[in-house]
Amino acid sequence: MSGTISVYHTESAIYTDDHRRLLDRISEQAAAVIYNSIVFEQTQEDSLTDPLTALPNTRFMFMHLTRELARADRLKSEVSLLVMDLDNFKDINDTYGHHVGDRALRDVAGVLRTGIRPYDICVRYAGDEFIVVLSGCGGEEAERKRLELQRAVDALQFEARPGKMLQLAISVGASVFPHDGDSYEALLATADGRMYRDKSRRKRELSGAHGGDHRRSRTTGTLSEVELQRAAVGVL
Repeated sequence: MSGTISVYHTESAIYTDDHRRLLDRISEQAAAVIYNSIVFEQTQEDSLTDPLTALPNTRFMFMHLTRELARADRLKSEVSLLVMDLDNFKDINDTYGHHVGDRALRDVAGVLRTGIRPYDICVRYAGDEFIVVLSGCGGEEAERKRLELQRAVDALQFEARPGKMLQLAISVGASVFPHDGDSYEALLATADGRMYRDKSRRKRELSGAHGGDHRRSRTTGTLSEVELQRAAVGVL
């Protein structure tokens, strides 16, 4: 049911069958107009929404960002962009299947959405990439938010399959209007480059940590034959 039409009069039994037939015709035409309007609004909303994560999509982001940059330029304020990429997403898809990868994207999207202010936006940009637009936000605030969102995703409990928990993580790069560019193309390129540098840094740190563990295991592992011989004669 799209709605109702109510007609009142102070006198009882004033309305005839002709009035009812007229209201029927009006109702049919009004229902068609209302239905078409609802379908149009839903179609327009769907065209601006990512179906997997329910986040705004790239088309919406460019519309929003164009308005925000014009507003910031007029008010001499700042706008920050955070470009994010889900680490090791291909490995998740290859090991556990695309349906698990889709769940990981939805869970990360939920964390990012709740981690920003109501008037900021988080967009699913492409594949495993997300973009956050922070209005009126400078470099220091963007850096704080970058680290805050990384920690929030790090804390996410993601169960790939029963009993198998995975550690999810994101790499993030930031850019700030107007310091890093005066167009969304320049801002995206800068933030994207910084995101890949962050990803490389995180991989090096992870490799270093694993390398340190490996070196410690070799140091504290089983004794060599020479050491055993020395121990046998009381040297060790």
